Amino acid sequence: MNISTSTRYIPNASEMLQFEEIGKDLFRARHNLDNMAGVTFGGQALGQSLAAATLTVDDWQCHSLSGVFMRGGIIDEPIDYRVERLSDSRSFATRRVTAEQRGRVIFELQSSFHKGETGLSHQFADLGNPADPESLLNLAQFAKQNAHRLPEHIVAVLSKPYIFELRMLEPEHYFDSPETSFRDYWIRLPSAKVVNDERDHHSLLALMSDYWMPGTIAVSHGRDSGINFLASLNHSMWIHAPVKVDQWLLYRTESHWAANGRGLATGKIFTQSGELIATVTQEAVLR
Repeated sequence: MNISTSTRYIPNASEMLQFEEIGKDLFRARHNLDNMAGVTFGGQALGQSLAAATLTVDDWQCHSLSGVFMRGGIIDEPIDYRVERLSDSRSFATRRVTAEQRGRVIFELQSSFHKGETGLSHQFADLGNPADPESLLNLAQFAKQNAHRLPEHIVAVLSKPYIFELRMLEPEHYFDSPETSFRDYWIRLPSAKVVNDERDHHSLLALMSDYWMPGTIAVSHGRDSGINFLASLNHSMWIHAPVKVDQWLLYRTESHWAANGRGLATGKIFTQSGELIATVTQEAVLR
């Protein structure tokens, strides 16, 4: 992976949700997030595709989405999101979104929206008793404290500001090889504090859900595994409840399988109070 250490403008949450309507159900986004490897951050396509789909649905909330990454986005060019209205029933609406640059599809999303209704309720997933995020190091502090243990270019990347703030619960897993591939971290998007629409927070949650997740697959293999390229292939998420992504969320990720140059990661996202907000799965390529 060719990691870029150059400094680019970092859009805020509101800018990531800005679109220009250039045709019927066709929306253009002009703000891109650098993934620091020469292409746009994959979660951007997830979040912006969902945001574009949401613009074509009255006031229902997305409950599920599934996307396929086809090629990296060009950082310095806008992305067009074409929405197809697949179905509208009394309780559900389904949308397909294709993200395009230079007439080529770079990503495709299918999402479903639900009117909302009463029904059975349970949650068996348990937050446990994780360390308070304010007691943990942010990535810049982690990089500074461990500069003697990290390659210089990794220190530079971890020290750079980004749209998300992330704090690891088990920072030694960055260096060691635990028996299983898992990684828990607190994450938030501070600039989303000014975003008021609940559905916009769901789009930003989708954007956030790709951050650091594929790396979970490689955790148990250690830093000497020989992996130098890692990219998302497909990503699915089920959204269970409203959320405010400017507040700390615990992302509990693990990987049960990897082979043939691919691996699968799963994740659960909790609020600080222990409510399960979303469930995520992702497959990635590792070389």
